Amino acid sequence: MKNKRITLAQKSGIAMFTVLLSLTFLSGTLMGNDLSELIKVYRNTVTVEVDSIPVSTDNFVVDGTTYIPLRAVTELFGKEVGWNALTKVASINEPIYQVDVLSELLPSSVGYEWKYEGFAEYGHKAQLISILSEPAKRMYMISGMVDDMSDGESTKDFSIELSYTIEGNSLIQAKTEEVMMDSKYNQLTLIQTPLVIGTYWTEMVRDEDGVLQTINGQITKVELKDTGVKEYTVLHKQQASDYYEQRVIREKVGVVSFEKLFELGDEPFTAGYFLSNAMNITQNEVTLYFPDQDAQKVWKEVRTLTVYDNEIAKAAVLGLIEGTNSTTLSSSIPEGTRLLSINLENGLCTVDFSKDFVDNHSGGSAGELMTLSSIVNTLTEFPEIGRVQILVEGQVIETIGNISLDEPLYRFEDLIGN
Repeated sequence: MKNKRITLAQKSGIAMFTVLLSLTFLSGTLMGNDLSELIKVYRNTVTVEVDSIPVSTDNFVVDGTTYIPLRAVTELFGKEVGWNALTKVASINEPIYQVDVLSELLPSSVGYEWKYEGFAEYGHKAQLISILSEPAKRMYMISGMVDDMSDGESTKDFSIELSYTIEGNSLIQAKTEEVMMDSKYNQLTLIQTPLVIGTYWTEMVRDEDGVLQTINGQITKVELKDTGVKEYTVLHKQQASDYYEQRVIREKVGVVSFEKLFELGDEPFTAGYFLSNAMNITQNEVTLYFPDQDAQKVWKEVRTLTVYDNEIAKAAVLGLIEGTNSTTLSSSIPEGTRLLSINLENGLCTVDFSKDFVDNHSGGSAGELMTLSSIVNTLTEFPEIGRVQILVEGQVIETIGNISLDEPLYRFEDLIGN
């Protein structure tokens, strides 16, 4: 056959092909018919273009008709191709940023902590440290540590850095770690919408050796628990291999269990980990204090905050880090500051911040006073807190710049605006 050029410029033809494809799958499924037949196909040599853009994919001829993979053409039109392995329905949809649906699968506020236990006394802890939202992307940044079962003798790095990113209709995990019992892929699509049994996708990812692998993901189970939340079981299988990974993802929590095939020696085995503590989640009204834009006074801002395991003082400090919702007030905590810990004993609340608390502060006595009065007045709203000791990286520091921090601070009543 001579080289030819086929131009597919009419989107209606693509839509009609999708409808016919879906009906063919459904009719065979519903009627129980065997739709297979032996056909003769020819490797085609035509060049296919969509709106003058070449389709970089194989195509073939059957009875004089050129056939092209559905995904290769529709993605050039800016559409998304979906496939449900249960109902056998292929679909073409407008790409939609599914942030509202997928964000329901993760904690809604920073400070959430996960603790996992698993095979052979394995364990790790992690904490949600930030949520970054962009117009078409939301990123959840997580930091943690794997339990060191060597009692300090190992030279390995036990730290964990994870991110969950919502883009389009996908929730994507990326990780940096050395000893975590998790995926052998540093980046993987955990789940895709629609969140129904049978949703299926394929992607190319690199394994721990840098080899590109084809992974098939599928939602295999959706279960409504007695608590009213849903759990989604997701299976990832590597093509041309026995290797698999399976996760259970719970609404408002994330991954609650993980297992995979360990390909060690002559006898591969299955192992994994599970969530050993599910945090209690409540919504509480909390009074926060933020400075005015003239750095003269701090003013009340009453907010409803997500509180984990009744740690309301911790939620309040995280609310300060998140910043004010008011257009007339200013945020008080330096950018990048992380809350490392908060403890209460005998009326003394000890708050430990990361070094960004000092390094990123804009300086000046007025600004420093606004930061401190924002923290102390917020915490002393709770009747059980009378004094606040501020630490940086676990250490008492002499000053934040001009104001002494080597002693606990009392409420700044005269700096509260009325």
